[in-house]
Formats: sequence, structure tokens, C-alpha cells
Amino acid sequence: MRVNKKFLYLIVTLSIILILTHSCALLQLKKKTEIPEPSSNTMYSLLIRSFYDSDGDGIGDFRGVAQKVEYFKELGIDTIWFLPFNKAKSYHGYDVEDYYDVEPDYGTFEEFKEMLKILNENGIRVVMDLVVNHTANTHPWFKDAVENTTSSPYWNYYIMTLEDKSGHAHWHWKMNSKGQKVWYFGLFDLSMPDLNFSNLAVMEEVKKIIDFWYLVGVDGFRLDAPKHYMGWDWDDGITQSAQVARQIESYIRTKYGNDVILVGEVFDGNPSVLSQFAPLPVFNFTFMYNIRSNYEGQDNLLQNAISWVNSNTYYLASYHFPFIDNHDLDRWISVLIDQKYSGNVTNGTKQYLLTNAVLLSLKGIPTIYYGCEIGLRGWKWRTDPWDMPVREPMQWYTAQSGTGQTYWTKSVYQAKNITFGNANVDGAMYDEPNDGVSVQEQENGYTILNFFREFINLRKTYPALSKGTITVERDWKNLIAIKRTYGSQEILVLINLDPQWSNTFTVPAGYKWVWYAFFNDTNFEFGPKNEAPLGQNTNWTVNPRQIYVFVKN
Repeated sequence: MRVNKKFLYLIVTLSIILILTHSCALLQLKKKTEIPEPSSNTMYSLLIRSFYDSDGDGIGDFRGVAQKVEYFKELGIDTIWFLPFNKAKSYHGYDVEDYYDVEPDYGTFEEFKEMLKILNENGIRVVMDLVVNHTANTHPWFKDAVENTTSSPYWNYYIMTLEDKSGHAHWHWKMNSKGQKVWYFGLFDLSMPDLNFSNLAVMEEVKKIIDFWYLVGVDGFRLDAPKHYMGWDWDDGITQSAQVARQIESYIRTKYGNDVILVGEVFDGNPSVLSQFAPLPVFNFTFMYNIRSNYEGQDNLLQNAISWVNSNTYYLASYHFPFIDNHDLDRWISVLIDQKYSGNVTNGTKQYLLTNAVLLSLKGIPTIYYGCEIGLRGWKWRTDPWDMPVREPMQWYTAQSGTGQTYWTKSVYQAKNITFGNANVDGAMYDEPNDGVSVQEQENGYTILNFFREFINLRKTYPALSKGTITVERDWKNLIAIKRTYGSQEILVLINLDPQWSNTFTVPAGYKWVWYAFFNDTNFEFGPKNEAPLGQNTNWTVNPRQIYVFVKN
């Protein structure tokens, strides 16, 4: 049969146009998010389900997040790490059922993209939680592998066998329709089967997932549990896991550049473990453990907590991610008030703000967890409902109710017959109406919210504080002195964590006092200062629980 050459030419031309159009469309989906300068270089972590509800069903959603963009801007943050938003089996999202779709409770894919667009247009970058250590046991790959065993294309996506693994830690089984008992490895839980990174096809799938979401528009990724990509127990196979994590870092950096935000959750306080994952940046668990253990100060606190972060071992522009709170920990303010200070709210709150000032003075991208900025309380339970109490609804209103207030936990607690803290009534174990812990109650005055707003915006106002080099001038129990330098600008932050003993520091001539916080004795105040630059070197007394910020241009 003869083919008309003109017709063939037309078909080929149209095909090329379609391919180019599709490629251009994909490229247009992702442009680098422009962060207005100066920026705070501060990341905010949130669980969408608990944040802000746009449709009145009590569940936070994409549209709700977009509606709070002005709140984020007032707070001063310029990056949001979203806990998982893929379609998942559980409320927390760490058991993914579909890597290419969003959680229906949060809205549609189009609503996700609209949220992304609004955040990006307002100079806020979006970091996606990439959960690829394991999937849900309801993921189609896993279901196919269980049903079809060795003939399934996904059999080797997991660590599976028909051999009896009774008595072996972290091995579980499911029965398929043929009556076969299929054994599989799942470190975290029987509902979370581990993916098999010994299979190269799994890494190729991970690359596809990364490419998909980067082209959709996310600005970076938080890697969940990379410490456990390999190995058979919690501290097993770390070297091999680090090799896998470095492959992912190399792929992302090589393809998308050094400005991508990428950080791994290596849940370990040992610097020698964290360092193995370089050049993949990781959250600084060493800092978290050190500051929580030495909240009233300790000699060499920062030396022990941050000196292991060697800039020469990283390629990405952002490589240090210090934090104090996250979704897996007892909320820090609860630990301080309830445990460390035996119910003394004032002293616990003072120490909470002082330790967070240290966090926000560090180089890198300090990360705060939603609700920390209002002192939201929460303790993990050692039984059901486990971690849910530290992931409860963000509190917006004095009365715990109003437009956008989430309350998804209420029905969960009712179903579990949990009445502690009236949780079955308001969905919050550790929050009550009129308790001072809400955005509405903290809009004015010397509040936790305004402390966070002011300090984060100091990072925005003074580039040296957000992206300058760091020199620790003093690292004593009763005096931390941090010097940050960016171009011709220098910032000096003096913090005394000690509740009893003062210290002194010689502030060089030319520095100007621009901000303070006094929590010593009965004081509880903070705010800007507008003093003239010092005409000479000045011996400055830093009393217990005081903060001073100086600038030199």
C-alpha cells in the first residue's frame, strides 16, 4: 500500500508539535519560586488535616491553607514543609496508596495546584514529604504482589517470600485468595511494607515520583526515614541506607540544581550517623536532643550540637536544618511546663522562647512545627491514639470554634471513648477555651505568637541573621554569643539561658542595639530598640533569661 507523502509529513509535523507543546506545558508548570529579598530562610511544618478548614467539615484542606497565606507572611516564614499529602490509608499520610494523587480529604488535584500557585506567588516555597521507605499495605503494588506472588511485576518491589518467617523481627504475613501465606518485611508496622531498594526498579520509580511532583511545582523534598532504606532493624544497615539516600540527593541536585530544598529525616542524635548521609542534608537531631536536655544552658552546647555540620561536604545551597519540635515528639512547651517546671507556666514559657531564640539565630533553615508559634500543647501517648495528641487541630479562636477551625480529631476520640481533656467534646486533649493558646488570644501584647513573629522577621530584616556565616563567640552555660556576617552587615545575638547567673560580653564599637527580650525575674517583655551605634567597645551585662540583638552595617 502506498502512503501519501504529504499526509505522512503532516502527521509527523503534528506529532512533533504535540510533543513540543506538551514539553513546554510541563516546563511552564515549574518555575523557580522567587523568594522576596530579604528572606527569613525559615521553614514551617504543618499537617494539612489539622490546619485550616475551608468547607466546614472539620478537616483542614488545600483551600484552607491557601486562605491563610497572609498569616504565613505575617509570621515571616518563606518555606512550608507539608506532612504527606499523597492519597494515603491513615490520617497522618505516612502510608501512601497513590504516589501520583493527593489525599481526597484535602481536596482535588486542581485545588492542590491552586494552593501551590498562591503560595509561590506570595514568595513561599513548598516542600513535599517524600515517603518511599515503605508504602501502605493497601497500595496497588503490594496488593498485586500478595495476590500474584512471584509472577507479579511488583513482587521484588517489596521484601517478600513464601518461606515461613515466624519468629523473625519485623516480618508479617497476608493470606492471598489462593490460600498462600505471603511473608513480607515491614520495619515500622505490618501496615507499612518496606520497599526493596536492592531492586533497581524501585529507584527508578522513586525518580519518576520526584520528577512528577517537581514538574507539578513543588520546590523540594523532605525524605522520610532514609536511615531505614536498607537493613533489618532500627540501627542496622545505616551505611547501605546512606548510599541509597546519596543516590537520591545526586539525582535531584544534578537534574534540578543546587537551589532545590532537600532534607532527610535521619532520626538519630549521633553526629557520626548523621554525617554519613552527606551530601544529603539532614535535620539536626543532635541540636534537638542537646537543647532539650540542656534547656537552661550548658558549656559547649552549640559546639556539641552544630560543629559536625561541615559545609565542605555538601553541594546544595541549604544544608543545615535545625529544629526543636516536630510531629513525632512531645511538644516542647508541654515538656517544659508540665515536666521540667512542674506546672509553672511562666517559667516554662520563658525557657521555651529562649531556646527557640537560639534555634532562630542559627545558620541554615530553622524549622518550626505548626502551633509552636502559639505554644500549642501536646503529649504523645504510649498507647492508642499514639502520636495523634501532638498533631491536634491548630487553635485559631478563644472559644475553639469559628470559621476555618478544624476538629477532625473529635469523632476519632469519640469513637475511641477518650474523654481526657474533654477531647470527645472539642477534639483537643491539651487545649481548652479561654486558655490563652490560640491565635485570636495572642494577636496583641507580649505573647508567644508575637515573639515568633518578631524574631522570624528579624531574620528577614537583617540578611546576616538569615543567611550569613556563623561564628560562635561564646558557648557558655550562661552566655551564648552568636555572630552572623553577610557582606558588610554583622549581627550579634547574646542569649543567656541560665535562670540564675548573669555574664558579660564586650560589644565592639559600631554595633547598634536593635532588639531585646527580658525574661529575668518578673520581667516578660520584648521588642525593637533604636539606640545609637556604640561609640566604643562596651562591656555589656546579660542578665539571666535575657536576649540582646545588635547590628553593624
